[in-house]
Amino acid sequence: MRLDNLLEKIEYIDYSKNNDNEFTDVTNDSRKVKKGVIFVAISGMEFDGHRFIDKAIANGANTIVITEDVTQNDDVNYIKVKDARVALAQISNAIFDYPSKKLRVIGVTGTNGKTTTTFMINHLLEELKSPTTIIGTNGSFISGEKYQTSNTTPEICEIDKILKLSVDKKIDNAVVECSSHGLYLHRLGGIEFDVAVFNNLSMEHMNFHKNMENYFNAKMILLENAKKKIVNADDEYGRKAKARFEDAYTFSLENESDFKAENVELIDGKMHFEIKNVKFVLNRFALFDVYNAVASVAAVNLLGYELEDISKALKSFRGVDSRLEFIQNDLGINLVIDFAHTAKAFDDLYKSIPEGTRIISVYGVNGDRTNEIRHEVGRIAALNNVFSVVTTEDPKFDTYENIADGIVSGIEEENGEYVRIKDRKAAIKYAIEIANKGDFVFLLGKGEENFMKYNGNEKVPYLERETLEEVLNELKK
Repeated sequence: MRLDNLLEKIEYIDYSKNNDNEFTDVTNDSRKVKKGVIFVAISGMEFDGHRFIDKAIANGANTIVITEDVTQNDDVNYIKVKDARVALAQISNAIFDYPSKKLRVIGVTGTNGKTTTTFMINHLLEELKSPTTIIGTNGSFISGEKYQTSNTTPEICEIDKILKLSVDKKIDNAVVECSSHGLYLHRLGGIEFDVAVFNNLSMEHMNFHKNMENYFNAKMILLENAKKKIVNADDEYGRKAKARFEDAYTFSLENESDFKAENVELIDGKMHFEIKNVKFVLNRFALFDVYNAVASVAAVNLLGYELEDISKALKSFRGVDSRLEFIQNDLGINLVIDFAHTAKAFDDLYKSIPEGTRIISVYGVNGDRTNEIRHEVGRIAALNNVFSVVTTEDPKFDTYENIADGIVSGIEEENGEYVRIKDRKAAIKYAIEIANKGDFVFLLGKGEENFMKYNGNEKVPYLERETLEEVLNELKK
């Protein structure tokens, strides 16, 4: 694609044409620029992309997108736009020839359950012989083949590349985890969604959104851009979404809805339920996974598949790595890794365990979460009679000590039991050492992430599963 052709497809204020070179890609990261890549200078929360224009040009950029006046290079094209993030999306969609129009795209949003729901939808479609791509927290998978991506919702240029590759590989569907950050920051700009799922909303990301209304409105961007919408009728914000989008379908376990799970029972460690008189069996024991399952069933049904066929496909679903994942061990304890990092997710996990069972939970709180969230996470643990091992989880710009103080304030408010252990590996080891046979030990918050964030967003390598394996090996010796 060349400049004149691109300008026909995007919104801009002004431009200067100084070359007619072809370009094949776009990025907002100057480090990823090479010959033929457009650089979009975005003024972000931490960095101003205009500071990296010279580096982008040195790396081979022949076209620069700006929102403010800069000293121009005589050999480089410049496009001035009102919103650089909108421009990044428009340029990306154009360069990759609008790949979302050539797939069935399903978007999933909500505070909790996004990853499990996307993997469940993917499983159902694959079982129904309809090849599917996933884009989300655990990376991207094109019909099972993994591609590493950044963030729950990557930048639009990453998403478009994966969608274009999916089209080239004759994939039918794409299921995308849609974070509130991703939606608000136009990382999904221009993507056409056939179905959108809204699972739930609880307090999270207040440092970014400031209040729940802004958080909710960010989530609603997905529904605004979807042909069919599915919302949780048992969730307060799901009902608000239904009020905003009258054509939305609803799902539930309690209130009346279009897709209501009825006769829900736990039998031999599996959840049994019915939707419209069709029986389903889910190889999971937590009630919150039934919500994810009903949302997934509804989405696939709205794509045109019969409930009876979806029921057969669901039987072979085994779960998702780091989502209520039991780790095999020789100690007779229930070791569970889970990505849960909100008070609501913690509460749902704790309540899924049989009453009277001892629970030990190793967790921290991300450094950019508000003190209100820290306090509530601790309070929830105490209310569920959980012994808390308060440890480190992505301090970012804060300190472990400050974060732990916030968590402990909630634990102490409800007279809960706890210990503080800053080093996460030491915390995991301590939790396992004090556990008895039959106890549950939860390792929460990190999941499949391969880093710990210190000093802002500086990533230090860390894998929960590897750390746990090291601890188990040490305990054997």
